[in-house]
Amino acid sequence: MKHKFDGHFEPEKTKGFLGIETFSVGCYELVPRKSGEGTKRGKVKVRVAGPLSRPHDVYRKASEICAQIDAGTYTGPKNVRVK
Repeated sequence: MKHKFDGHFEPEKTKGFLGIETFSVGCYELVPRKSGEGTKRGKVKVRVAGPLSRPHDVYRKASEICAQIDAGTYTGPKNVRVK
């Protein structure tokens, strides 16, 4: 897997926090470090957003998109919303 996803908020911990109702995760490429040891996050290629009440749907969609990017078949938008 060359691409992974990660997000800033953990939905289970932020429910009701300052009126936040949605969260997002970014699908990014793992790139080699300059030192040659290990990898680091590259730029986000696709952002997947959705309601805090449906985090597993957001994670599932992000996982699908990462697999499609790896396979070279993703042709969708840069921002995806799970409803």
